[in-house]
Amino acid sequence: MKAQSAVFEQVLLFGIAVAIFVAAFGIFQIYEANYESASLMDHTKAVRDMVYNHLVELTVTDKLNASLTIRIPKQMSGEYYRILLNNTELRVTSVKTGIAAVSSVSSITTADGGLYTFSGETISSKGEIIFYKRGYNIIID
Repeated sequence: MKAQSAVFEQVLLFGIAVAIFVAAFGIFQIYEANYESASLMDHTKAVRDMVYNHLVELTVTDKLNASLTIRIPKQMSGEYYRILLNNTELRVTSVKTGIAAVSSVSSITTADGGLYTFSGETISSKGEIIFYKRGYNIIID
Protein backbone atom coordinates (compact mmCIF):
# COMPACT_ATOMS: atom_id res chain seq x y z
CA MET A 1 0.00 0.00 0.00
CA LYS A 2 2.85 2.38 0.78
CA ALA A 3 4.43 1.80 -2.63
CA GLN A 4 1.14 2.54 -4.39
CA SER A 5 0.70 5.87 -2.58
CA ALA A 6 4.29 6.87 -3.46
CA VAL A 7 3.69 6.06 -7.14
CA PHE A 8 0.34 7.89 -7.08
CA GLU A 9 2.03 10.90 -5.46
CA GLN A 10 4.72 11.00 -8.19
CA VAL A 11 2.17 10.64 -10.99
CA LEU A 12 0.05 13.40 -9.47
CA LEU A 13 3.11 15.65 -9.12
CA PHE A 14 4.07 14.96 -12.75
CA GLY A 15 0.49 15.73 -13.88
CA ILE A 16 0.54 19.06 -12.03
CA ALA A 17 3.89 19.94 -13.64
CA VAL A 18 2.52 19.14 -17.11
CA ALA A 19 -0.60 21.24 -16.43
CA ILE A 20 1.56 24.21 -15.34
CA PHE A 21 3.73 23.84 -18.45
CA VAL A 22 0.69 23.69 -20.77
CA ALA A 23 -0.86 26.75 -19.11
CA ALA A 24 2.38 28.76 -19.37
CA PHE A 25 2.84 27.72 -22.99
CA GLY A 26 -0.72 28.79 -23.82
CA ILE A 27 -0.28 32.16 -22.14
CA PHE A 28 2.95 32.83 -24.03
CA GLN A 29 1.34 31.79 -27.34
CA ILE A 30 -1.51 34.27 -26.78
CA TYR A 31 0.96 37.01 -25.84
CA GLU A 32 3.09 36.30 -28.92
CA ALA A 33 0.06 36.47 -31.24
CA ASN A 34 -1.05 39.79 -29.76
CA TYR A 35 2.47 41.21 -29.99
CA GLU A 36 2.84 40.13 -33.63
CA SER A 37 -0.51 41.67 -34.54
CA ALA A 38 0.37 44.98 -32.85
CA SER A 39 3.81 44.98 -34.46
CA LEU A 40 2.33 44.33 -37.92
CA MET A 41 -0.18 47.15 -37.45
CA ASP A 42 2.63 49.55 -36.45
CA HIS A 43 4.71 48.54 -39.48
CA THR A 44 1.69 48.93 -41.77
CA LYS A 45 1.09 52.46 -40.49
CA ALA A 46 4.78 53.35 -40.88
CA VAL A 47 4.84 52.18 -44.52
CA ARG A 48 1.58 54.01 -45.22
CA ASP A 49 3.01 57.24 -43.77
CA MET A 50 6.24 56.87 -45.75
CA VAL A 51 4.37 56.33 -49.03
CA TYR A 52 1.93 59.17 -48.29
CA ASN A 53 4.76 61.61 -47.55
CA HIS A 54 6.48 60.80 -50.84
CA LEU A 55 3.16 61.12 -52.64
CA VAL A 56 2.67 64.62 -51.21
CA GLU A 57 6.29 65.45 -52.08
CA LEU A 58 5.56 64.57 -55.70
CA THR A 59 2.40 66.69 -55.79
CA VAL A 60 4.21 69.84 -54.66
CA THR A 61 6.83 69.62 -57.39
CA ASP A 62 6.34 72.17 -60.17
CA LYS A 63 7.01 69.68 -62.94
CA LEU A 64 3.99 68.26 -64.71
CA ASN A 65 5.93 65.15 -65.75
CA ALA A 66 8.04 63.57 -63.06
CA SER A 67 8.79 60.25 -61.46
CA LEU A 68 10.05 59.19 -58.07
CA THR A 69 11.36 55.80 -56.94
CA ILE A 70 11.47 54.87 -53.27
CA ARG A 71 12.72 51.72 -51.62
CA ILE A 72 10.30 49.96 -49.29
CA PRO A 73 10.73 46.95 -47.02
CA LYS A 74 9.91 43.73 -48.88
CA GLN A 75 8.15 42.31 -45.83
CA MET A 76 6.58 43.57 -42.61
CA SER A 77 6.83 41.14 -39.72
CA GLY A 78 7.53 38.37 -42.21
CA GLU A 79 4.52 39.16 -44.44
CA TYR A 80 4.23 40.67 -47.90
CA TYR A 81 1.83 43.56 -48.34
CA ARG A 82 -0.10 45.32 -51.10
CA ILE A 83 -0.25 49.07 -51.69
CA LEU A 84 -3.35 50.42 -53.42
CA LEU A 85 -3.86 54.01 -54.53
CA ASN A 86 -7.15 55.37 -55.87
CA ASN A 87 -8.91 58.74 -55.90
CA THR A 88 -10.13 58.40 -52.33
CA GLU A 89 -7.49 56.49 -50.40
CA LEU A 90 -4.01 55.09 -50.02
CA ARG A 91 -4.29 51.58 -48.54
CA VAL A 92 -1.48 49.36 -47.26
CA THR A 93 -2.75 45.83 -46.60
CA SER A 94 -0.99 42.72 -45.33
CA VAL A 95 -1.56 39.94 -47.86
CA LYS A 96 -1.72 37.13 -45.30
CA THR A 97 -3.67 38.63 -42.40
CA GLY A 98 -5.54 41.48 -44.10
CA ILE A 99 -4.44 44.06 -41.53
CA ALA A 100 -4.68 47.44 -43.26
CA ALA A 101 -3.75 51.08 -42.75
CA VAL A 102 -5.67 53.65 -44.79
CA SER A 103 -5.08 57.32 -45.49
CA SER A 104 -7.38 59.68 -47.39
CA VAL A 105 -5.92 61.33 -50.50
CA SER A 106 -9.07 63.13 -51.62
CA SER A 107 -7.94 66.36 -49.96
CA ILE A 108 -4.67 66.63 -51.92
CA THR A 109 -5.19 69.44 -54.41
CA THR A 110 -3.20 71.10 -57.17
CA ALA A 111 -1.74 74.59 -56.80
CA ASP A 112 -4.78 76.12 -58.52
CA GLY A 113 -7.25 74.20 -56.34
CA GLY A 114 -7.96 71.34 -58.75
CA LEU A 115 -7.83 67.68 -57.86
CA TYR A 116 -5.31 65.03 -58.78
CA THR A 117 -6.31 61.68 -60.20
CA PHE A 118 -4.66 58.81 -58.32
CA SER A 119 -4.36 55.18 -59.41
CA GLY A 120 -2.19 52.11 -59.20
CA GLU A 121 -1.39 49.07 -57.16
CA THR A 122 1.83 47.29 -56.29
CA ILE A 123 3.10 44.47 -54.10
CA SER A 124 6.00 44.77 -51.68
CA SER A 125 8.01 41.87 -53.08
CA LYS A 126 9.54 44.28 -55.59
CA GLY A 127 11.18 46.25 -52.79
CA GLU A 128 10.41 49.60 -54.41
CA ILE A 129 7.58 51.83 -55.56
CA ILE A 130 7.73 54.03 -58.62
CA PHE A 131 5.50 57.12 -58.63
CA TYR A 132 4.69 58.66 -62.00
CA LYS A 133 3.28 62.16 -62.29
CA ARG A 134 1.75 62.88 -65.70
CA GLY A 135 0.00 66.23 -65.60
CA TYR A 136 -2.54 65.92 -62.80
CA ASN A 137 -2.46 62.12 -62.79
CA ILE A 138 -0.34 60.26 -60.25
CA ILE A 139 0.20 56.54 -60.73
CA ILE A 140 2.11 54.03 -58.59
CA ASP A 141 3.75 50.92 -59.93
